[in-house]
Amino acid sequence: MHWAASSGINAITTNAIGTGLKPQSQINAKRLGITRDQALELQNEIEELWAVWTPQAHVRGMLHFEDMQFLGLRTMLRMGELLHLPVVLDQPMRPVKLALQDVKPSRLRTPFDRQFDPSIVDGVQLGPYGAPEWYWLATPDAVSGYRNLDVSSLSSEHFTRIPARIGHRPGCFHLFRYTEDEQIRGHSVLNSGMNLFRHLSDSLDNELLAQVVTASLALFIGREKGSHLPDYVDEDQDEKGETYHYEEVAGGTVMYGNPNEKPYVLENSRPSPNFAAFSEFVLRAMAASIDMPYEVLAKDFSKTNYSSARAALLEAWRVFLLYRSWLTRHYCQPIWAMVIEEAWLSGRLKFPSSAPDFYDAPLAYTKAKWIGPSRGYIDPVKEITAIVTALENHLMTYSEALAESGRGFDETVDEREDEERRLKGLKAVTKPVAPKPPFDDPEEDNGAV
Repeated sequence: MHWAASSGINAITTNAIGTGLKPQSQINAKRLGITRDQALELQNEIEELWAVWTPQAHVRGMLHFEDMQFLGLRTMLRMGELLHLPVVLDQPMRPVKLALQDVKPSRLRTPFDRQFDPSIVDGVQLGPYGAPEWYWLATPDAVSGYRNLDVSSLSSEHFTRIPARIGHRPGCFHLFRYTEDEQIRGHSVLNSGMNLFRHLSDSLDNELLAQVVTASLALFIGREKGSHLPDYVDEDQDEKGETYHYEEVAGGTVMYGNPNEKPYVLENSRPSPNFAAFSEFVLRAMAASIDMPYEVLAKDFSKTNYSSARAALLEAWRVFLLYRSWLTRHYCQPIWAMVIEEAWLSGRLKFPSSAPDFYDAPLAYTKAKWIGPSRGYIDPVKEITAIVTALENHLMTYSEALAESGRGFDETVDEREDEERRLKGLKAVTKPVAPKPPFDDPEEDNGAV
């Protein structure tokens, strides 16, 4: 991938997901008719169950659920869509049988023998109202191998048809951002600026090549008519049969010319004086094509002050939060609900006796807040002062303030209570000793220094 394109995708993925979006259960106790203490206890049980499941989320056991969030968003940005399959693994020592399988979106395609089926569009089989009902995934046998096979020639027998839904649960997470009506497949975020990425890459490659060529030719020797060539000069012919002479010279060598020879030092006039400005202009256009400020794409804050840097980062964070919210709604929250549902069905999760059935109030049981990495501070003193002022004037809640720093309210309160209790015990054991007053005897004051 082009370095600037990679920089843009890394910036979005790192800031929107980073180390992962973490849920904080927020059970609706009033809707369920249970006490606040019962809701808090149930929330702790759900979060503990989730913490046990997330390291086992990947079907091959290689990725944590937070890693799958990162991978899914990155794939969606690069290839236009995320394609993960929820599967059931009946293995011992798994609190929840649900697992997730990551699939390359390029495997989603129409079989060769179903090309003229109007209900299948780019591997997605649609229902009467255009909603996806089945997904056709190319699954060639292991002998032929997927990587070296032309999947466009595969027939239906080399495909697996995955249902879009199994009852009320997703059978396939095929996610992309809709940018046009009746859209079936996703588009890469790099599409609109692809020409810019490619041409800038070619320009940089050509400039670097010119530098290398110029640096490798130290001198050009001009010969007058009648001059002879020394024996140590090599002779060769080019493709047209024309003869040319050359001599390989090591760096730092001092040469003394022959009569009738004049050396010409090759001057490197590249890059041109406006190349840096041109490159910056192209980078700014590329940044705009993916909704990123130039400073974030190029990692260049050398021309900014506090106000302009803050404005650029605020604009970038609108985009980061958009992708974070999108992934939470369509990926994280449904999987959170699936884990809770399965744990309740298997008996690993017990609800209070007075609470209703899970299917009578699924939203009340699965309500959660997803907290991602913090945006950080440009000027900590100014920004923390602004937060404190907002809290004092009741313009912000502590949950909102802590969420901006990537922390949850309940977890922080528990840690503060534990710290206060331990610090009180420490103060009781180590009481400060009052310092003794300095010895002041006027008879001892004899003026000595």
